Formats: sequence, structure tokens, C-alpha cells
Amino acid sequence: MNRTVAFLFSMLLVSLAGADTLTLQNGQAIKGRLTGFSGRKFAFAAADGSTYSGYPLDIKSIVPEAPIKVSLKFSIKQYDSVEFIQFDQNTLRLRKNQQMLAEPVMFLKTMQCRTLAEPDRDMPSPTETYGSDPAPPHVDLDEVPKTRDWQRSGKWREIEEDQSTVISRGEEIDLDAALKKGFVNVVQFHHPRSLTSVREGNYIQALASKKANRVVLLKVVVQDFKAPILTVQNIQGLPQFWVYNPQGKLVKKLTDRFTEGDIDAAIKEALRSRSL
Repeated sequence: MNRTVAFLFSMLLVSLAGADTLTLQNGQAIKGRLTGFSGRKFAFAAADGSTYSGYPLDIKSIVPEAPIKVSLKFSIKQYDSVEFIQFDQNTLRLRKNQQMLAEPVMFLKTMQCRTLAEPDRDMPSPTETYGSDPAPPHVDLDEVPKTRDWQRSGKWREIEEDQSTVISRGEEIDLDAALKKGFVNVVQFHHPRSLTSVREGNYIQALASKKANRVVLLKVVVQDFKAPILTVQNIQGLPQFWVYNPQGKLVKKLTDRFTEGDIDAAIKEALRSRSL
């Protein structure tokens, strides 16, 4: 099959499937077909024959023309043969057995979409298989569980940075020189639109407010993955929390899991290493 025929064939597939819409944070809309997620990026086949691969933080929304059957693997759970309804606000909107689900994209490892060439075959699951019900003609997104209003209340609100110090806004810096000796330093690579980063950053700030803990929070605030410091440090996912002991030695990088328990354990490890 030559390139011209392949291109026309891909265009035919997209037209048969209808047009999904991927909208970037800058407002640019791309029509085509969502094909999956891997390597921390969504994959999208554009209607013009090109392909797009982008990080969730750079994408405002993905809206399929009709729900897409997908299988997803997260850090601590997985779904097989569920319906992808929409992606927005760093959240995956899904439907399983007519129940609406909302999952944060930060913990997503892979997502496989059913191919157009296999319309009647469910994808195999390593652990279990769920029933497949016919999709209703309309999905009311008001039924989808809403994420907490993190900008206004509780630990989802980005609090004042009175217990943290911004050491970079994306520019390259000497991290070791920025550390405060005698304290456990937590360097947070932070994206303001990441709910997980805001939540866990607030938790560390609460720890730092207690003087007995001897903890300081240093923030590297970035707006996108083009920031020079991310390139230099080879950082491909946000947020991340790097924990240093009071002597300035890096003892733990929290890059995939960063629950409050993970943070507590990393800080305890840094304090123990001080006495070694």
C-alpha cells in the first residue's frame, strides 16, 4: 500500500468513526480520532493524516463524537471495556455499567482504544471482564461526578505560599545551592493546574508550618513541559517531590506515587539518614 492509498484509507476510517475533538490549552481544536495513551501522553490521529501526541497538562479537553470503548491501567487500579466519555480538568470521565466515574489522569499509565477494524470484539483484560451495555444516544455530563472545587475550599485550594519558597518559575537553577541546610528540603515540581500537585503541596506546607518538623518546601513552578529546568532534569511527569536530608543529600524522588503516606515516609527516611 503506497502512501497516498494509506492516507486516503486513514481519512476514510476517521470519517466513518466521526470526528473526536481535542482542544489544547491555547484554544486550538484538532479534529480526528483518539487512539490511546502511553508514555504519559495522549495519542490522537488528526483528520488531515497527521498525528498528535501531547501531555494532559497541555490539553484542555478531549470530546469524542460518541463514547469510545477503552481499557485503562492506573498506578493502583485498572478498568477493562469501559466507555470514555470526555477528558477535561485533568480528569477522565468514564462510564461503566451505566455508572459515571471520574478518575484523575495523573495516575493513568496506559489507555487502549478499540480499533475501528474490530468493532465487535472486546479487548482482553488481564484480570476481569465487565459487561457491555448499549450506549444511550445522549450522555448528560451533569451526572458525571464533579471534582472538588480546589480553587476555593479545603486542601484543594492553592493556599498562600507563606510556608514555601518559589526557587524557579521554569528557568534552570542549581538545586543544591537553593537547599536550606539543617532542614529536610522537599523540592516540589509544581504545575498550578494539577489538582494532585496543589493538594499534596498544601499538605507539605502544613507539615512545614510546624517548626518541630524541621521541613521546608521549595517550589519549582512551571506552566508547561517546555520549561528549561524540566529538560535539564529530564522530568517527564508532574508533579514530582524530591526529598533531601538536612545535609543536602537527595534521599527520595516521588515521581509516580505521592500520597500523604508516601510523603510522610520519605520525610522520615530523610530524618533517619541524618544520623547515619
